[in-house]
Amino acid sequence: MESVLPYVLALLPTVGVAWLFYVIIKNILEGDRRERIALAKWEAERKADATGKSRDE
Repeated sequence: MESVLPYVLALLPTVGVAWLFYVIIKNILEGDRRERIALAKWEAERKADATGKSRDE
């Protein structure tokens, strides 16, 4: 075990940074997906409101 420990300790920062990168990118992509859904919903509501108002007038 003593011969493997230095290698594990040498790889630990790389694994930690890779995990952090994964979490950050995952959150960015999830936020973008939610924003696109919200924008599409907002545009659909706006279009429905504009169509409804033009019929009333």
